[in-house]
Amino acid sequence: MNLPEPSHTIDAKGLKCPMPVIKLQQQVRKSQAGELIAIECTDPSAEQDIASWAKVNKHLVEKSEKTAFGCVILLRLQAKK
Repeated sequence: MNLPEPSHTIDAKGLKCPMPVIKLQQQVRKSQAGELIAIECTDPSAEQDIASWAKVNKHLVEKSEKTAFGCVILLRLQAKK
């Protein structure tokens, strides 16, 4: 799956739950529908936390990829309803 370059990248490495989600939410508030946000995480629970948050807020997790430091999650913002 080839995705375009993210509009924003959040460095949440070294942050424990719930900080990655809080950082993501802060960026979402400043972003527009359709933008792609990448968040880099080291917290093992961040992947599930962000997926749950995205579902509740009706955003789309386009990809979640394991990395040497943890994972990178790509989130596509949906229009607010």
